[in-house]
Amino acid sequence: MRRTLAIIAAAAAFTAPFAQADTNSITVGMTYDAALLQSEDGAKKVLASLEAQATEACSYGSPLLGTPKVDAECRDELVKKSIDAIRLASLEEGTQATYVFASRD
Repeated sequence: MRRTLAIIAAAAAFTAPFAQADTNSITVGMTYDAALLQSEDGAKKVLASLEAQATEACSYGSPLLGTPKVDAECRDELVKKSIDAIRLASLEEGTQATYVFASRD
């Protein structure tokens, strides 16, 4: 069963050279397979997928060279909010979060 988390990363800073950082809010739909959360190996796959999705969502082209850049603060915030949402869903369902998600702080 695939689930989608709507995560809002407020204050994702995309910097322009020689200028102050422009701050944008973004909404990202992060998806994961809830069935994978039943095992530690599956949870590790979910975490890797969330990190990849967050990296993609927080990537942008450098204004000078057009090379891809990643806003690490944006990426980390998306991953954190995704983990928090998974923990909350686990709590609401009465299941225990796997160690991979229970130990990330």
